[in-house]
Amino acid sequence: MDVIIDRKEGEFYVGRTEFDSPEVDPEVLIPVSDGVLRTGCFYKVEITDSDDFDLYAKRI
Repeated sequence: MDVIIDRKEGEFYVGRTEFDSPEVDPEVLIPVSDGVLRTGCFYKVEITDSDDFDLYAKRI
């Protein structure tokens, strides 16, 4: 999926898919250990897990 990065929060970059609205839809959490990601940029990710509210992904 394509994900735009909104911010860095603790151990994760927080983004959203191209289909999601900020503060309304689930967030996509990408570990900071996947490398440096820039706010406002799109990255290709693979969804690896989910919980009740968020998706977890790794950068491809």
